[in-house]
This record gives sequence, C-alpha cells and structure tokens, in this order.
Amino acid sequence: LACLLLAGLIALILVTGVTYKQEAAKNAENAGEIKVLTVETIPAESDDSFEISRTYSGITRSANTVDLSFPRAGRLEKFYVDKGDVVRKGDTLAELDKKKLELQESKIDDALASTAPGPKSVTQVDADLVQLDLEDSVLTAPFDGVIALRQISAGSVVSPGAPVLRIVQRNDLEAWISVPVDVVEGMKVGETHPLLLGEKETKAPITAILPEVDLSTRTRTVVFTFDEKASSEILPGTVVRLQLNRKTNSEGIWLPLAALTRESRGLWSVFVAEPDEGDGRTVSRAYVEIVHTEADRVRVRGTFAEDAQIVSAGTHRIVPGQKVRLQSDPPADDAQGEEEKSETEEEETQ
Repeated sequence: LACLLLAGLIALILVTGVTYKQEAAKNAENAGEIKVLTVETIPAESDDSFEISRTYSGITRSANTVDLSFPRAGRLEKFYVDKGDVVRKGDTLAELDKKKLELQESKIDDALASTAPGPKSVTQVDADLVQLDLEDSVLTAPFDGVIALRQISAGSVVSPGAPVLRIVQRNDLEAWISVPVDVVEGMKVGETHPLLLGEKETKAPITAILPEVDLSTRTRTVVFTFDEKASSEILPGTVVRLQLNRKTNSEGIWLPLAALTRESRGLWSVFVAEPDEGDGRTVSRAYVEIVHTEADRVRVRGTFAEDAQIVSAGTHRIVPGQKVRLQSDPPADDAQGEEEKSETEEEETQ
C-alpha cells in the first residue's frame, strides 16, 4: 500500500510539472502579443459659458388672510356662515346679542322725542354712541373670500379683538419662494417666471422681493402674484417650485462622471487617447479641475489639448501607457476582433 501511494504521488508531481510548463509557455507567448483595447471617447471641445438650472421651492398663500373680531364685548348670538362657505364683501357673518343696546336706543329715542320742559340728561351724542355699538355688534365680510376657520362657538362671550372667524381671499393668491441672496440680485420686480404646481405649469410676475435675509438659510423671499383665473384653481398652502436657468461665464467641457478618476490629495484626472508613432493611440493621464457638478455629468477644465480624445467609459480597464484604439477608428482584423470580443464577454461574466 505504501508503494502504491508513493507511485501515485510521483505520477501527480510529473503531471503537474508538465501542465505548469505548458501554461508558462502559453503565457510567454501571450506576453509577446500587444492587446489593443477599444475605448469610447469624447472630443475635448470647450466653450466659454454654460447654464446652471436650479429649482427653489415655496408655498402659495392668500394675499389677504384676516382673523375677524368684534370691536366690543358681548355674547355671540348667531353665526350666519360656517367654514368653507364662500362670501361676498359686506355679507353678514356673525352677530352679538343686541337686546340691551336696542332697549337703550329705544329709551334714548323716547327721551329725545319728549317735549317735557326742563333740562334733558340724554343728548344726540348718546344716540349716536348706541348706534355705533349696534353696528359694531354685526360682523361683516371685508372682501370676497372663503371662511377658513370658525374659532369660537355661538353663545360664547367674546372680548374686544378676540378672533371669531378667519376669512381667506381667493382671487388674489401669491407664491412665497425662498431664493439664495446671490440669485435674487439678478431678479427684478415685474419679471414673469414659470412656476410649477405639481405637474402643472403657470406663469406669474414678481410683485415683491422682501428686504430681509433669513440668517439660517441665507435666502430672501420672492413674492409672485397669480392672476384671477390661476388663483381660482390653486389652494393656499400648495407647494410651488421656481426653476431658474443662470448663465455662468467659465471655460470648460462637459464629461460623464464615469470619465473621472480620483487621485490622491483630492485631485481628479481623466485618460486621454493620444496618437502614437504608429497608427494607434496610447493612453496618458491629464489632471482636471471640477467647475460644476450635476446629476450625471461634470464640467471640468484641464491640461489636455483642444482636439484631445478623452476616454468617457471603462476607465477601470486601462492604465497610462496602454495601447488603445477608438470606436470611431476602422475595425481591427478578425483575430483581434475575436480576441476583444472574448475579453468583453469574460468581463461581463465576471
């Protein structure tokens, strides 16, 4: 048994040695071949300026939202409206108990109408004061609008100035949007901008730019006013978005994010496919400065030439000094094509 085991071990060593020699010979043969990889590139065509698109959010609110109250104290006798009711200017909304005032008014009128001789303790001024109190006992709508809130119940005793009803004006709706200070400097009252309410777009002019700066967000409030038609279709408190396109003067080119490679100390670089002495191209590294970043692309400027071909994808497959060819170049021979196809399939499998 020991002899058989020894013989098997010797046979295994011999087979392994032959296989290793074959692999080594194959690797040596492949090392002599130059593999040329096909890469996607973008021409480095720079321009002097670009537009930045930014979206700012805000809410809609009524230009007039008023908490109505009685100027005198009394017991709330009756409501004529409820929340959600549409009212017109001058409509009666609520009323205080007026029995005592009506009794005073009757007595004053009788005293003034009396023809009995002697001094009178009641004058026309007293009658006018009672009349004013009677008028102050009735709450009316100051403008056309909608009752948003009923803040107390009928039968409650109210104090002067205590909120009773909240009325919102519907035909004069505004959008209040917070915009960064540096962006507001380029905006003017009277300009018309498109505003987005969900998927719907409507245009509205700027009617005011509030002077105060929010210290926490470094923004100023820009007020837009909708026309009567838009105001009737929009509810107060709706989220509204303002999209602004701002032109920036800065030279550079746009590249996909996949074209950039992170270097040490916060630097970035790209790979450039430069013509070599033959008909092919060789990869070199060029450092770039990021000017602006968006969702799927980045604007950069760097040390590459104006007509350079920058590798836009697959940067993990190449290194500086590697031979490559562009997708726009004439197709390679069949053997090279089959080799690249096999290599691509192998990468996709991995």
